[in-house]
Amino acid sequence: MKMKLRLKYSLASLMILIAVIPAVIVGGLLLKQQTEIETNYQREKLERLSNTLKQEFNYRFYVLSTSLDVLSRDRLLVQAMDDFFLTSHVRETLDSLVRKVPLVEAAYLIDSDWEEVENYNGISGQNSFSKIKHYLAEQYEKKLLENGYQWLFTYVDKELVLDEENPSDDGLIVVDPIYSSVLSSGLKRKPVGYLIVVIPTENISKMLRMYLTGDEKVTFLRNEKEILNIKSDGSLGSNGILTLNQKIKIDSDLISNPLEYEIKISMDKKPEEDKFTHSLQIISIVGICMVIVGIFGAAITYRWVTRPLAALMVMVRSYSRGDYNQRERKLRFSEFYQVGELFHDMATTIEEQLEDLASKNTELKQANNQKEEYNRQLINFNDKLEKKVEEKTGELTLSLEREERRREILKSLLAFSSKLQQEDIKSVALAQVSSLYPEANWALKLSKIDNNQWQSDGIIESVLAKVDAVQNKAEYFFVPDIKLLYCFNLIDSSGQLLGRLVMKSEKLARTDLEIVSLFARQLSSTIEGRILNAELERIAVTDALTELPNRKAFDNDFKNNAERLKRYPERQFGLFIIDVNKLKQVNDEFGHYVGDELLKAVSELLIGVCRQTDRVYRLGGDEFAILLEEGSEQACRRLSARLDSTRGHSFTQIETGELLPIHFALGWLSSESISPEKMFKAADKAMYKDKQAYRNSN
Repeated sequence: MKMKLRLKYSLASLMILIAVIPAVIVGGLLLKQQTEIETNYQREKLERLSNTLKQEFNYRFYVLSTSLDVLSRDRLLVQAMDDFFLTSHVRETLDSLVRKVPLVEAAYLIDSDWEEVENYNGISGQNSFSKIKHYLAEQYEKKLLENGYQWLFTYVDKELVLDEENPSDDGLIVVDPIYSSVLSSGLKRKPVGYLIVVIPTENISKMLRMYLTGDEKVTFLRNEKEILNIKSDGSLGSNGILTLNQKIKIDSDLISNPLEYEIKISMDKKPEEDKFTHSLQIISIVGICMVIVGIFGAAITYRWVTRPLAALMVMVRSYSRGDYNQRERKLRFSEFYQVGELFHDMATTIEEQLEDLASKNTELKQANNQKEEYNRQLINFNDKLEKKVEEKTGELTLSLEREERRREILKSLLAFSSKLQQEDIKSVALAQVSSLYPEANWALKLSKIDNNQWQSDGIIESVLAKVDAVQNKAEYFFVPDIKLLYCFNLIDSSGQLLGRLVMKSEKLARTDLEIVSLFARQLSSTIEGRILNAELERIAVTDALTELPNRKAFDNDFKNNAERLKRYPERQFGLFIIDVNKLKQVNDEFGHYVGDELLKAVSELLIGVCRQTDRVYRLGGDEFAILLEEGSEQACRRLSARLDSTRGHSFTQIETGELLPIHFALGWLSSESISPEKMFKAADKAMYKDKQAYRNSN
């Protein structure tokens, strides 16, 4: 026979099972969960602290490294190595660095010989950098350091920072080399100086201590040796400590020898065992009380619950069959009445909920459609945003390229100006503009230097002929009916046209036109300078009256012929000394104007008698000279015969209509018969002998 349970005992047992056991289980689970949450919270807190310290540490050293790199490119710091008057700027720069970078306590500027130029918060005359200097030399020999990067060192020297500013005895030193030029990246260069900053460990401690609470501690280790110990205002307890180890590396693209540390972060576990014990006691007491109450409650409620519960069960069975039309029953307890009413309303509520569920489902579909529409709009917005970013990035890149091109143009202008003073103008000018615009074709014509001939690189003569036909003195102009042809006039300071520069290229921007115009003005200035120099040189060696070469030109040519004779003994040259007879008499009788006319007539006569290879000079007063480039004894005799046949037989007419005879004395010698050192004196002596003979005969 199947055993049946009594409601009284079953109800008591059920109340104990339902009330006590779940309470104990839930209480234990809550206690366990509370313990796990507390532990996980502390571990997460420890990890967040570790990440925060690492990020702050890396960020501060990144700011320092970037600031040092920017300062090392400061041209005034480079100039301050040799210029005492820039010391104030150096000190202001070091002061700004120390104030803006909290890690830094002192800063030094050192020249290439490791002599101090200036410092801020440091000790003047510091010699502790000799160790760094020797260390860097050893590292370079071992090829452990790369050229052009920053270097990190640890120090344990009190003398690097002023006593009143020195918060600790050790720390880090960052050395940043300073170069005279940043345009030769990648080449081996010698620094012109060094920028050195001192970072005491106490400054690192101050930076990180603000992130610690009352029960946290951070320890820095390097090579398993404790370097720095940072504590908060509180202290760790004795109930247990949570620890977390983290690697921190001082490194960036600018640091050649990164340093690596291990940090150990500690935190008190804080178990609060008293609270947990108290909670367990409360749960136990409540469980016992609930057992007693359950037993008494089962006995009391047995009679009160049995009948109403049976009626309620009948009602439930009817509802379970779908019969919702039930007569009112005596359920004794208002709660049971309420349950009955609830069951009665159940069908209606379920139907209404089904209808509402259908309505909600429709709304959810609409909301989902709206969400998808919003997602599409967001995607379109993201696409537009990315396109806008790409456009802005392209504009920035183009701007940077234009800036770089301006720098290249400035360098080209400097090199262009230097080369124009030493080399062929046309070749240098065409090479320079071709290097700036290699895709373009060029042509250049100089009116007063190179016989007004075009030198072209890819532009045909017919096009250049049309350029010549255009009469336009603007800075630059365009030729009608010829596309993509740009013409630039080369004009001197007085507005005279010196030549033209022609460029054939795709459509140029206004900045490109200005660049080529700038080169054209530079070229015009150089051409004008050469023309002026040539004219000054010509005037310096030309006689103002006769337009013949003067005594200076004679001395230079005579010296050149003598040196040529030493190299080529077969190339003899000849010398004639000529003196005009009765010049003083003509000046006294007719005036100096007539005497000048007589000298001009003599110069024209001498030029007409000489060969094209011979050169006539006026030495001064009434004295002339002739140098024969091919001056053998025979050639000198032939010229002497021609001169002798003309003197006394040629005349010049003065204002009165009177004819003045042209007569002169001459003496000559060839290097074939005498050394060049004695030629002038011997020829002059022969001339005076001839002049004396003329006087004796008249």
